[in-house]
Amino acid sequence: QEADAVMKVEVFAGEHGDTLLFAGDFPAMPRIGETISRDADGYFKYYDVTDVWYREDAQSGQVQACVSVKLND
Repeated sequence: QEADAVMKVEVFAGEHGDTLLFAGDFPAMPRIGETISRDADGYFKYYDVTDVWYREDAQSGQVQACVSVKLND
């Protein structure tokens, strides 16, 4: 049986993806309006996805999936 496919997504904070928060393996690309929850020392932080983009590494030509999020207090 094949393992489920995952994609690496970099998760940024800030309107323009200013600060990398974390990178993770996702079963599908998160979409604008969805929420990502992340365990933070026994409780969860919830982040609302505000932007989605793909960037290409100039050296390798590899494309990286990225999202920008806003902490949902």
